[in-house]
Amino acid sequence: MITTTSKTIIRQHVTRNICKYVNSDRSARVIRQKFLDYFLKDCNHQFIRSSPVVPYCDPSVAFVNAGMNQFKNIFVGNQEPKFSKVANSQKCIRVGGKHNDLNVVGTDGYHHTFFEMLGNWSFGDYFKTEACELAWKLLLDVYKLPSDRLYVTYFEGDEKLELEEDLETKEIWQSLGVRPDRIIPFGLNENFWEMGATGPCGPCTEIHYDHIGFENRSNLLNKGLFDLTELWNIVFIEYNRNIDGSISVLPNKHVDTGMGFERLTAILQDKNSNYDTDTFTYLIEAIEKNCPHLEKYKGLYGEKDWNNLDTSYRILADHLRMITTCLADGMVPEQNQKLRRIMRKCFSLSTNVFQKDGLVKELSNYVVDNLGHVYPEMERNISQIHQIIDYEEEVYKDLQKSAESEWGELVKGNEKLKHLDVLEAPSLIPAYKDLMKLKPKEINGEIAFKLYDTFGLDPSVIEKLAMSINLPFDKKQLMIELEIAKKKSKQKSEIRMNDLLHQFALESIPKTCDNSKYNYRKLENNNYEFEPLKVKVLRIIHHNEVVRKIGSDTFCSLLLDKTNLYSEAGGQASDKGIIQFDKAIFDVTETEKLNSYILHKGFLKCKSTYNLCVDSVGTLLVDKENRISIMKNHTATHLLNSVLKQLKGATCQKSSKVTENFFNLDIAIFGPKLTITDIEEIEYKINSIISKKLDVETMIIDSQKLLEYDDIITVPGEIYPEENLRLVEIKEKDRVISREPCCGTHVTNTSDIEHFSLVKMKYLGRSTVSLNGVTGHNSKMATENGSEISDEVNMLKKTVSENIDKPDVLNIAVASLRSKIIASETLLPVYIKQKCLKDLDDISKQVKTIAKVTLNEFIDMEMQNVLDSKVQTTYSNKKYIIHYLRTSMILETVPLQRATKMCKNIPVMVISYTDNVVQARCCVPKKFCTENFTADKWLQESAVKVFEGCITNVKGQSEKLVCNMKPKRVNIQDWDYLLKHSMQAAQEFVDKYL
Repeated sequence: MITTTSKTIIRQHVTRNICKYVNSDRSARVIRQKFLDYFLKDCNHQFIRSSPVVPYCDPSVAFVNAGMNQFKNIFVGNQEPKFSKVANSQKCIRVGGKHNDLNVVGTDGYHHTFFEMLGNWSFGDYFKTEACELAWKLLLDVYKLPSDRLYVTYFEGDEKLELEEDLETKEIWQSLGVRPDRIIPFGLNENFWEMGATGPCGPCTEIHYDHIGFENRSNLLNKGLFDLTELWNIVFIEYNRNIDGSISVLPNKHVDTGMGFERLTAILQDKNSNYDTDTFTYLIEAIEKNCPHLEKYKGLYGEKDWNNLDTSYRILADHLRMITTCLADGMVPEQNQKLRRIMRKCFSLSTNVFQKDGLVKELSNYVVDNLGHVYPEMERNISQIHQIIDYEEEVYKDLQKSAESEWGELVKGNEKLKHLDVLEAPSLIPAYKDLMKLKPKEINGEIAFKLYDTFGLDPSVIEKLAMSINLPFDKKQLMIELEIAKKKSKQKSEIRMNDLLHQFALESIPKTCDNSKYNYRKLENNNYEFEPLKVKVLRIIHHNEVVRKIGSDTFCSLLLDKTNLYSEAGGQASDKGIIQFDKAIFDVTETEKLNSYILHKGFLKCKSTYNLCVDSVGTLLVDKENRISIMKNHTATHLLNSVLKQLKGATCQKSSKVTENFFNLDIAIFGPKLTITDIEEIEYKINSIISKKLDVETMIIDSQKLLEYDDIITVPGEIYPEENLRLVEIKEKDRVISREPCCGTHVTNTSDIEHFSLVKMKYLGRSTVSLNGVTGHNSKMATENGSEISDEVNMLKKTVSENIDKPDVLNIAVASLRSKIIASETLLPVYIKQKCLKDLDDISKQVKTIAKVTLNEFIDMEMQNVLDSKVQTTYSNKKYIIHYLRTSMILETVPLQRATKMCKNIPVMVISYTDNVVQARCCVPKKFCTENFTADKWLQESAVKVFEGCITNVKGQSEKLVCNMKPKRVNIQDWDYLLKHSMQAAQEFVDKYL
């Protein structure tokens, strides 16, 4: 029997043996470099840098979760590898799906949300024998690990998949000197590797390390022991998992290996926990440094960590690495709720456990300092990392204020709820309320799915909620419901051909070839040439039915064999054009793409006796002016996106729309909102780029090449094609101005844009701003209009001192100009519009200050003028008054009671309009009241009806004598029309009943 003391002696002895052979510098940095040097220098592999953790071209995974993700298309045979043997250290995230380590992070010493995967790959070069030899040699000869601490596993086969036991791999390990009792077979779960539900897969062999090593513990492999861990997984990619679950053989055999860098470091530094190695200790020490009021980290687990402080240290350290990596790679919390939830978990720990605001941002500096030399994008994007962390923490704090009070009230009714973090999942509040209404006896699969689907609660949160309200919850039922939902979603997302498309398929009509849409060039005279295209009419569709021929002036759709028109995609509108036939012209107003069939919609123009028939051949011509206008606007959109990122740092494109008349870009800015100065600077910078006449180059690349570029702007969540990907680039010497993957059409030189203006800006929520812009002639026209309105405002500014004794004149002039700026459909640059409105506001304030005319005096003067003489916008014959209070346009608040008070002895209706809000007040002296003529009826049949408002009574007074219309928002574009009709209706009521 081996005693505890004996175990310690043996362990110390083995550790000394390791120390004897390994260099004294066993830092993580050196360990990583030794791996790369071994494969790159000694074994002739090529280095491929780590791909971003955001998968650009793979919709099957939300995060890059393994080193092989970027090589997936090579494995399935869709791409040719540039090198046959490669190696690297890949950034990986595992927080969901098949490979989800999120819920166990912090509870043990080796699971992480972010980790580095050391890997070597063979693409049709070496296979099982050399892969095992390379791994074994590295571990034994380079890292000097003792062989008696290592175990290997292999695939035992699977009857259902008709896969035999991998005896070849077993024999290879035996030939390398591994003892038979340390070569153990396992099934699908352990030794058949798959990246996801579908995709490349194959049997694997794993190398496990025993941290104790004094006896054979092969019977304890894959039991989750912290001191007996998987170190390296060598996958033999031979198969592809199909959508139906079956396995098919790949065209070539490949090798994909992955060794957990953090686990390797723990072994070589003789640590049981990864958190005790220098991949984490610098972060834990940083937390201690920033939180000196707390106990230092002790490395306790389970019951020993009674207050969960050490677990919190580990969670925060782990999550900080994941957050920093994601943000450096361009991932945006608004677009990825898992990332946002993890960030909020860190903010919660910082506030509630470590009691330190700004801790997450501060710790991100340590991560960048530690990993930046390996992944330079971290150093390059550190300001972006900080900016988004600041923004998200501010959002979190605002949420905290609003949610905590309401959650606090709910917790009073159930103290167990206080263990749930409502800030990590704000929808807990409505979810809990909904449950209380249902009063279920259990949280079954149906209810759990509603909590997941409607309220966005993760299964782990649902489980905690169920425990808090003492309801049984079967997680398996939820998983079943989720699978059912996935199948339904797939069925819905599958394109079901309608009868028309089904008919095309049955008749084997070829898909429309649209490669020619990119066939255009710029001539020496700077004009663009678009190549005409000979086309054949394959089908004619009229009223959703296929017909053989069509006559003149009939709207229909033509299915052609090919086209050079662009169909709407990537936010760009479809082209227009004409098809010239022998005796007719077909005017194409738009195109529509359906399952790769492109319909050309429009009108046939010909003599009344002519019919266009199927199989007719014509020449398709692009509407040149329309296409060039779209190209200008699309390239301008790229410039705007790029300049915004340069100016504001952390930004994220939400959507875009490009037409021949304008472009729109909706973009999230994680920081201060755009100012007038920002807008002016953006226009200046873009017009400067235009004037530099820079080339706009389009390169055709694949997904492998895409990963080689820096400074690429992508749309988060967008899935780009793996092949024939168009990368649009604008450079000034070696400096990248703009670089975006894009399927649209663009000018070939920035000078073709001519001029750039932003003409509209509107915020959509907290961070997203919607920007509309114009180019070319429209931009020049907007600039000229802006110059004219600026001159008018400046002229008014000069006359203020001269007319200070005529405040009503000045205020009417201000109101007139403001209305002209706001209500006019004339194109105006945003920054000029805002500057002019600010100047007009300043004039209004100046008039009020210098003239010292009070609000009441404004109203008194105007109403006195009404009483003294008939004024425009007033109906009056001295027996009644119906008046629009012009002064209201320039006032902040309008006391209508003051206006009607001056007309005590006659019926009066006064309407006001300020800040896009209309109000009305009606007073009828008692002696004028009849059954039909009362204040409420008069107001109801005029202003209330026209403005679609509602009446509100005046407290303490009869509605027959006095009543008001509640404030109602009215667009300034509709104001003049509605005002005129409301006053006419009021007059008609007086004529009928007074």
